[in-house]
Amino acid sequence: MAEGTHDDGAANVLILGASFAGIELVHQLRRSARGRGLKITVVDRQAEHPYIPLVQERLVGRIDPANSVLPTRRCVEQRAAARYVVGDVVELDPDRKEVVLASGERLRGRFIVVALGSVLAPPAGIEGAERFVDYKFEGEFASAAERLAALLGPGGEATRRVSSGDGPYREGEASGPVGERPTIVVAGGGISGVELAGDLGRLARVRPAGWRAPKVTLIHSGPRLLPHLCERAGRKAEQHLRAQGVELRLNTRLTRLAPGTAGVRPVGPGGDAVDVPCDMAFWSGGVRPAPVLARLPLPRTAAGWLAVGPTLQCFATPKPTRPDIFAIGDAARVQSAAGEWPTMQRAIECLWQAWLTADNLTRLAREAPEYPHGVPPLRPHTLREDFPHGVSIGDKSLVVYGRLVVDFAAVNIWFRRFLMRQYIRRYS
Repeated sequence: MAEGTHDDGAANVLILGASFAGIELVHQLRRSARGRGLKITVVDRQAEHPYIPLVQERLVGRIDPANSVLPTRRCVEQRAAARYVVGDVVELDPDRKEVVLASGERLRGRFIVVALGSVLAPPAGIEGAERFVDYKFEGEFASAAERLAALLGPGGEATRRVSSGDGPYREGEASGPVGERPTIVVAGGGISGVELAGDLGRLARVRPAGWRAPKVTLIHSGPRLLPHLCERAGRKAEQHLRAQGVELRLNTRLTRLAPGTAGVRPVGPGGDAVDVPCDMAFWSGGVRPAPVLARLPLPRTAAGWLAVGPTLQCFATPKPTRPDIFAIGDAARVQSAAGEWPTMQRAIECLWQAWLTADNLTRLAREAPEYPHGVPPLRPHTLREDFPHGVSIGDKSLVVYGRLVVDFAAVNIWFRRFLMRQYIRRYS
């Protein structure tokens, strides 16, 4: 099967997942002359994708949810002239290069790229973990927004406003039902937890009409916030959160969720477990492999991520045995002779990996499927251990790069919104 041809209705490129990595791969393939000759099929459980880096602002109605969602299926089918299938992947046969969906539909491709991402999920050891409110994906987000509006607002009208993003804000307004302020707990002091706690804390000053301001408690098991960034960034985040009324419980682990309370205990020896008020809880303490990855017969790391070589091929050591199967994005971890790479789980890393994979796929597509002259050499991924990070903290916003921390909220907040608009414009 030469470049640009296919049989049995199979795609040349079958992409599993259409978030940051998957949609960028489609974009890059369609930008090149060789890539435009390839038949592409994309599979994802969602037809639309929210802009994940600002999901916390969407949740509190700070930005319009309708203008922060990419209509992925429409973009792929209309602009990229590719097939888009909404469905859940349940099986993959790497030898036949065939995927089975929950609907029973079977899809085949000469090349398969797994970009199924990660899930924001707590460890199983937390009692009552099912009480956490999920908010990362579009279906989860809609439910979370409704539950937050029901907790803070007077009822259906507030729910409608936060879901549609058309509710007016009132600075300093003490509106809503009279009584005890509800308490929201955020577990995890990394970037996601700091950003969510910051926007929830900001509701004390600016919030949709009719809402009460919640009490916000951020629980983090480490001694400082933003542990993967420099110490100064952590200090700045702590300062800004406390100034916006967020209660911080550092060196503390959340162990249990029950109606109205959360059980916590100090990390390390000594100290008693206590209950703190909790009317709603969000987990922001880290991501785990998507459950579907455990069902795929692909090499995985001890933690359950897909193990790939520097060329982002799945069966890559000591040399590719199935050169046509790749994994990219949050689901993948690069392995080499030196061990596992400290690859960032950030949107920019997904884009870099998609660019490389598009180039490598088009190189392989020039050859006959069985590679009678041998598999051509492919470009390896470039390890980038750091990159500027944006961290929104309610009214404040930081840009962190190494030990440099820029605390200039007006510019930083504008720039992150600009990046969102550019992202949506890029594909739609």
